[in-house]
Amino acid sequence: MDITTFGAFTTARLGIYAAQKALNVTGNNIANINTTGYTRQAVDQVSLRVGATNHYASANGGVTGSGVLVTGMSQFRDPYLDIRYRNENSSVGAMDTKLGGLEELSNILDEVGKGSEGNEGEGVLAAQFQDLRDQLAKLTGDQSTEDEFLTLARSSAVSLVKLMNNYAQRLGEVGKNQANGLQKDVSSVNDILKNIQTLNENIQKSEIYGDSALELRDQRNLKLDELSQYIKIDVTYEPVSVGAGKTVDKLVIKTSDDNPITLLDGDYAGQLSLKANDLRKNPAYNPDAVPADTDDPYLDADGNPTADANAAAKLPYALTLSELKNRNGAALAGSEDYQFSDTELYGSLQASRELLTETGEFTTADMAKMDADATTKRGIPYYQNALDSLARKFASVLNAANTGYMYNSAGNYIKTDGTEITDIHGDPIHKVEILTSALKTELDGAGGVPLGGVLFSNSTNGDDTSGITAANISISKSWSTDASVLQNSFQALEGKSTVGSSDNRNILHILAQFDGKQDYKPGDMVTDAADGATKFFSGSFEEMFTNIEETLATDTKSTTTLLDNYSVSTTALDSDRDSVSGVDLNDEAMNMMQYQKSYSAACRLMTTLDEVLDKLINGTGVTGR
Repeated sequence: MDITTFGAFTTARLGIYAAQKALNVTGNNIANINTTGYTRQAVDQVSLRVGATNHYASANGGVTGSGVLVTGMSQFRDPYLDIRYRNENSSVGAMDTKLGGLEELSNILDEVGKGSEGNEGEGVLAAQFQDLRDQLAKLTGDQSTEDEFLTLARSSAVSLVKLMNNYAQRLGEVGKNQANGLQKDVSSVNDILKNIQTLNENIQKSEIYGDSALELRDQRNLKLDELSQYIKIDVTYEPVSVGAGKTVDKLVIKTSDDNPITLLDGDYAGQLSLKANDLRKNPAYNPDAVPADTDDPYLDADGNPTADANAAAKLPYALTLSELKNRNGAALAGSEDYQFSDTELYGSLQASRELLTETGEFTTADMAKMDADATTKRGIPYYQNALDSLARKFASVLNAANTGYMYNSAGNYIKTDGTEITDIHGDPIHKVEILTSALKTELDGAGGVPLGGVLFSNSTNGDDTSGITAANISISKSWSTDASVLQNSFQALEGKSTVGSSDNRNILHILAQFDGKQDYKPGDMVTDAADGATKFFSGSFEEMFTNIEETLATDTKSTTTLLDNYSVSTTALDSDRDSVSGVDLNDEAMNMMQYQKSYSAACRLMTTLDEVLDKLINGTGVTGR
């Protein structure tokens, strides 16, 4: 169709409008070059062609358009780069949180160069172990029974157990800090979901009225990036009909896992809740089912339904997602509460949970069934258990070395009158390295002479040795009130039933325990450990603590390496996103020149058409004679 005379004015007018709008958008891009999260905008244009038939058009005439229409505004954004960035951002969040926790532990357990004066190469605890050795060594001379040296040895032991108590207390404080941090992170995630829910509503309303709400989309994208640090997410956009053949996009957020769980669906959002201790829920259980649900409410460690709460698997610091609700409190059809399992999440939230729950080699059999990698994950509880293992082993070995019965030069146990104790066969009972409870009962019944006693207990108020940990290890009440509990020897003088004051062989035996190789097993601390009978370390007391430090250093180094790698990848992806979505002054300058010339040309077309019509109307025609 040939364009009409006055239609040409419309073509020029639309060109002016399009160029003006494009200049406005270019100015807006330049103004927001430093605005965080701003996405470069562009004007969407289409060529206008009126579809009517011109009956007066020439059969040989060509068909031309009728100008340009601005159909809306759009953004320069690559969804694939957003997906990749958010996936990497989850890894950064996870490793950053884990590293923060490990560094807190390092501030406590990393003792390199913190030793006392003269022991700068040692740590504080190692220096105190050495001091106790030194005080015990002073008891190997003629002064072995002098109260002054016995008191010095006891004082050194007090300092040692207080150091262990202090370390345990500080580890507990790290755990409390992490728990508080996790609760705050859960609150932050809930706030983000609420913000995105509100933005979704506003964007949808704007789209219904023809506004793309690009600035609101920028705010939403920033919130999605923030959320991806806490939880690994998948973001999709689904068209929803709003009537009259019009559709708008609905944003849906799900967890990125083999079993994706919807966190937000349009203007319906869930909220996370945290319980320090919870039972593993059965997702198939429906308490409101009619007739009654045949499924049981819990799952055991094997994933089997059970109605017995005592048989249900325990989920420490369990995260539960509420049913999805809109801002009016109405629930989305089919939505219900969902409890995440121990391995379903990834990101900062999961890293915090693992810092609070993972016990490494001390993992229980039930937890190992739920997570095959549990024995290789070490959180705060692992280091607490490892320190407790050291405290318990130290106490049990020294208590055993200081507890016994008097024996003669032949190595046979004797009574108070010096006669040997015999067994049921009439044979003398020879001394043993470790006294069993059965042998103690037999010797007590036969009139044996108990010597020494418990050096370390679980409280200063008694001599109970059960359940000793780094948090409660103390010198026993007997030792705290009587320094001579520390036994110098168990061998009686020849022909007598008393121990020689200058005999120090038991002190030497106790000293030898400091260099002895001790086996540390998870079962010593956790009765139902998956690998309870398998030793995870063998060495002296000082070497055990060094092993704890080295394990922590290894975990810290590997986490730092992963964080660096993920950070580099995330930074590169963010740069790639910025190259697409960011404002480039060179591009905008070119656009400004282009749209300015378009504007000038459209104005010139308008002027030319006006001149043509003026000539046609006023400058043509037949003049009168």
